[in-house]
Amino acid sequence: MLGIAAAGYSVVALELAFAGAMPMPEPFLRIADADYFAWGALFYAPVIIAAWFIGSGVAYGVAHAFGARADFDRLLRAMAFATGIGTLGTLVPDLITSPLRATGVISEQAWEASIASASGGWFVFTWATLVAYLVLFVVAYPVAVASATRLRTWRAAVAGLAAFAAFQGFEFVFIR
Repeated sequence: MLGIAAAGYSVVALELAFAGAMPMPEPFLRIADADYFAWGALFYAPVIIAAWFIGSGVAYGVAHAFGARADFDRLLRAMAFATGIGTLGTLVPDLITSPLRATGVISEQAWEASIASASGGWFVFTWATLVAYLVLFVVAYPVAVASATRLRTWRAAVAGLAAFAAFQGFEFVFIR
C-alpha cells in the first residue's frame, strides 16, 4: 500500500505538470511554480517514504514510552499499510481529476480560481477529499499502532496521532 501511495502521487505530480498546474498554497521549497510538479514527480515518492519512516519511528518511541516492547519491523509493516490506506483519501480523487486537468476536460484555470476564491464545486470537492484523508489517517494510524504493539485505547491513539503529526509535518515541509 505504501508503494502504491508513493508511486501514485508521483504520477499525480507528473499529470499536474502536464496540466500546467500551479502549487497552492505556495510551497516551502523554492522551486519555480511552473516547474514544481515536474520536480514533484521525482521527489514525492521519496518524501512519502521518508515521512512514513519518521512517523513509524515516532510511533515506536511513544509506544516504547508507554511500556510496549514492539518489534520495529512489525510496526513498519503496519504503518506502511496504514499510510497507504490514509493516502487513498486524496490519492484516488487526484488520480481521477489530475488526468482530466492535464487533458483540459477540467479547466485548470477554473480549478485554480475555485481553490483561490475558497468557493465553488472544486473547492468543496478538494476539502471533502482532505477531510476523508484526515479521517482515514486518524483511524488507520492508531489501529496500526494497536495491532503492532498491543497497546490499547488512548495509548494507541496517542502514539498513532503523534506518528501522524510527524508524518504530516515532514510531508508538509517538502510537498507543500
